[in-house]
Amino acid sequence: MAEYLPGTPNERIGDLRTNMGLSQKELSDITGIEPSQINRIENGKIKSISSDILVKLAKAFKVSTDYILGLTVVSVPKSYDISELGLSEDAVRNLLTLNTNMSIVNRLLEHKHFPALIHQIKSYFYDELALGVLGRNELFDIATAPLNDLRKEQPEKSADIREGIRFVNTQKFGKHELDIERIKNTFLTILRDIKKDVDANNTQNDTVTTEFFQKVQEEILSLPPENRTPENVTAMVTQMVGQAATLDEESAELFRQLVKRLFTKPAEKEE
Repeated sequence: MAEYLPGTPNERIGDLRTNMGLSQKELSDITGIEPSQINRIENGKIKSISSDILVKLAKAFKVSTDYILGLTVVSVPKSYDISELGLSEDAVRNLLTLNTNMSIVNRLLEHKHFPALIHQIKSYFYDELALGVLGRNELFDIATAPLNDLRKEQPEKSADIREGIRFVNTQKFGKHELDIERIKNTFLTILRDIKKDVDANNTQNDTVTTEFFQKVQEEILSLPPENRTPENVTAMVTQMVGQAATLDEESAELFRQLVKRLFTKPAEKEE
């Protein structure tokens, strides 16, 4: 999703052109719209932009007309055929039926290392790196072949030669060992970054919730003692929760416990 450009459609057109690094003349060459007309549009002298000009500009900027008009923050044109994404029918079905957590999918696709991960997986599937690994292993085999002959010629050095061969063999890699290691490291990096972002958002939400709990408690304690009845407190809490937001079950339970603690008399000490 592209960054939302605030302002009027005229201002948004100028921002989109600038973001693409185009001059008004270059945009004119692409769209066939006169440079003077583009200038008048961006300066706000043309308030009502005709539909044909709007479509030409949308195609040039690769955004939707609704995005230019400020009706949506989604820049991708809805008219794109879904086949252009290269998704299989089963993949599209999973996305449309929400069998896949789209929040996680979005985070993965948006991560800066995701293209590298896909490239590494492709390399693994088509043995692109594996061929080089096997060639490297063959070089080690060629290098150690004379050592086996030397063991026969100099049996007294057999132990040392065998140790040397063993060391060289430890430098070999399995056919897909490097592929798996690269994919694992990149994927774990992506997961850690996403987890860090999720934790940061959760921490912020926890802080907001804590502040809200404190506010509720302060409001309850501000009532005169004689008015702190279960009915009054419950009504107050319900109203505040409704004004703030819909809470999940865990948060609602915390509120119930808070009210319960306020009305539970401390146990009398035994003499």
